[in-house]
Amino acid sequence: MRQDFRKDFDELLDLYDSGIPFAFARFNDGEARILANQPVGCKHEWQYRPGNDLHFRASLRESLQVRHDRYFYGLPSWDMSPWMHDLVRGLTAARRESLTFAALFANGNHDRFLEEFVPRLRRRDRPILFVGNARLSRRRLEELLGISDFLPLAGDCVRLWRRKERELLDLVDLKASLSRGAVFLVAGGPLGKILIHALWKVSAENTYLDVGSALDPLLFGKPTRAYHRDPVNRALIPCWKPEGGEGESSTVPASGQERQPS
Repeated sequence: MRQDFRKDFDELLDLYDSGIPFAFARFNDGEARILANQPVGCKHEWQYRPGNDLHFRASLRESLQVRHDRYFYGLPSWDMSPWMHDLVRGLTAARRESLTFAALFANGNHDRFLEEFVPRLRRRDRPILFVGNARLSRRRLEELLGISDFLPLAGDCVRLWRRKERELLDLVDLKASLSRGAVFLVAGGPLGKILIHALWKVSAENTYLDVGSALDPLLFGKPTRAYHRDPVNRALIPCWKPEGGEGESSTVPASGQERQPS
């Protein structure tokens, strides 16, 4: 990866076309706040509470420790939040060549994701397994993406990990160990990063793609994020931190000093 928003998208697309297995896990603002042990969540979706969910944070931090040339991490863009970018970058064991943007499928690349990535998923030349919202029906996922299997995630992903970690790991072991050359599409919020790490540990012979909310307009039939509907947000090209450059302070703000996402 070159830490160039357009070129990194091309590189990931080429890698997908090659059939070489890889993993891509995206750590954006929600994950950064969890790693900073700040309260955060998405309304009606999930909540992280610093006093109760430290095990979730530890699992998320551990998922940043893969150092492999086919395991890629997306980081918050430096221009969006220097402290988030620096925090996640400082916690990952990956080399620079394995780092790119968490928003690689969003903002100024979202139209390309829908126009270039989604048609490739529909080709059905590889088994597609979807890991995500239990409210989606398997039939709809089959119709839209041609999936061959579905691992539903029900309710608050942070609480789900606390209640059913062992069961989830056993399911991950089953799905990954019986697959070879498959594509796992993961849309599980912060839990998705933990599950991609677990899937990779079971088998590095599949592709694990953290699609997050990029498929929401297709799957739910409506926009769920600003970059789905706002032309300015959809045209945004995130920037990487200049090497050796000076910029805004990267000090992690105290809890409550920054507005939390809704």
